[in-house]
Amino acid sequence: MLPAGATGGWSDDWMWGISLIALSVVTHAAGLALIGMSIAKGLGSIIESPWHVHRRFTFFSLVVGVTSVLLAVLHGIEASYWAAAYVWLGAAPDFKRAIYFSLQMVTTVGADAVQLEDRWKLMGPLEAIGGMLMFGLSTAFLFAIMQRVWPFPRV
Repeated sequence: MLPAGATGGWSDDWMWGISLIALSVVTHAAGLALIGMSIAKGLGSIIESPWHVHRRFTFFSLVVGVTSVLLAVLHGIEASYWAAAYVWLGAAPDFKRAIYFSLQMVTTVGADAVQLEDRWKLMGPLEAIGGMLMFGLSTAFLFAIMQRVWPFPRV
């Protein structure tokens, strides 16, 4: 028996897919805001200090590396929303397979060995649409952080 709301047809895929895209994008925006505020607070006066000028390469690498790890965790959290929905809807047999499928979709790699039940196949491409949006936001965010942390000298 399917859970409530899983009545058949692609209208359920669209309802679930668009809802999960919205949840993921809102989570992503909130996560970017938290990461940005944390970085701004942590950097404080470091950016203008002599230490920053003399150790620019190390500082830049550290901030970009930490930011990238935090973004990867954020993407993983969002993929887990989709995986949990796949299991709850009966589209995937367990969370391990569901998260593997979800990570393939959100990164737009495409599914290989793990597939959703035929009834829920449209959810994969919908997750890929959301993934492209969120990776675009992450790229723009990381670029903004890079510009802030390393003000390249004018020539």
